[in-house]
Amino acid sequence: MVDRARLRSWLESTKTRGMALGLEQTAKALASLDCQSTNYRTVHVAGSNGKGTLCAVLSAALSQVNIPHLMFSSPHLIDVEERIRIDGIPVSSEQFDAALSRVYDATEAKNISITFFEATFLTAMAVADEQAIDVLILETGLGGRLDATRVVRADVCAITSLSLEHTEILGDSLTQIAREKAAIARPGAPLIVRRPPQEEVVIAIENEAGVAGSKVLGEASLPAVITWVDVEQASTYVEEATLMGRAVWPYLVSDSTRGMPDVNELQWPARMHYLTPSSHNGLTFLLEGAHNSSGMARACEEIRGILPEQWILIFGCSPQSDLEEMLAPLLNMCGEQPPQAILLTEPQGGRYPGVARSVLKGHFEVLTTTSISLHATPKEAVEACQDLLLSEGFVVSIGSLYMQGNVIETFELERTEVMKIGAKQSKNTTQ
Repeated sequence: MVDRARLRSWLESTKTRGMALGLEQTAKALASLDCQSTNYRTVHVAGSNGKGTLCAVLSAALSQVNIPHLMFSSPHLIDVEERIRIDGIPVSSEQFDAALSRVYDATEAKNISITFFEATFLTAMAVADEQAIDVLILETGLGGRLDATRVVRADVCAITSLSLEHTEILGDSLTQIAREKAAIARPGAPLIVRRPPQEEVVIAIENEAGVAGSKVLGEASLPAVITWVDVEQASTYVEEATLMGRAVWPYLVSDSTRGMPDVNELQWPARMHYLTPSSHNGLTFLLEGAHNSSGMARACEEIRGILPEQWILIFGCSPQSDLEEMLAPLLNMCGEQPPQAILLTEPQGGRYPGVARSVLKGHFEVLTTTSISLHATPKEAVEACQDLLLSEGFVVSIGSLYMQGNVIETFELERTEVMKIGAKQSKNTTQ
């Protein structure tokens, strides 16, 4: 019988090992795990923004045509089980623990030290080994070349939009970051890439893909086969993901009669996610985890088109390399379509402490016509909304993904239903 308390304590302890970029330990752990089921096709996705949405769109589309699949993504909003979804639904605690037990036994037996991310990724692989799936969807955690997910064989890889991120790790130029992402390319395999506007970045990706193959993993060096996907700059993440998904689809689904269905409305938790909890006077919350500069710019462009006259903003974020740049699109949107109130708070439970609300206030004070209040936690900010808006009011919660998880926890909602990925979503449905 699985000792859940011991297993979860061990998983929690792996957080103290921080982040480890490198493939050797993960490759050893995967080999020790001895997964036998490889009769599925795998897509491996990297990118600065939109990679999670591509994974979610593929998952929703596969569900619509009843193709069994597993999706691994990160981070989770509330429960670690969210990182592993079968047909769009997070695995149960029992499924997670059984797979985690295999990971614990495989790594401890051979004294292999792994991080929290590696542990959850390996747990996903153990679940995939036990499930009768046709497709495995893997989202990279950070970068690509040295991300733990790179150790898995992949039939097709994809790279979504790129921006400057994690520069202390991936490099301080877009070309360097592009090369790190493009290193997920497998020798001789298709690589689907959103074409970047900068010619030097295109060249960097072509150069990296031209020598695809990891020496650490013993792969031969062969060029990957690039397919460029042109996406309009003003496109939403779902529009981008749909175009990318259609290019990926033929490599995942061999039956040409099962074309990729349209995913017109996507439920992807905390990404343009509408919730109208009955516990909060009929207020509609729009949750958006725009957590970096380019993500914030694209999110605000989409949100400004649907804002009602009366609305409230909740904002909190994790540390940024350039907080002013990240906030600029949001401040511009608030200046053009002023909210009734701005509630600043700090995400709870993230990898890093949130930016202090007093620091955020200094940036938002340029909006002199809007009242600003500070709240210690997102829960307190959500509760304050009920005193500021009449029923059927509109609240935009934007910023850290962890903060969106905090907000969801405040609602009295059925967790499985809220956290599933699906192809249908209503902006006006009470959950």
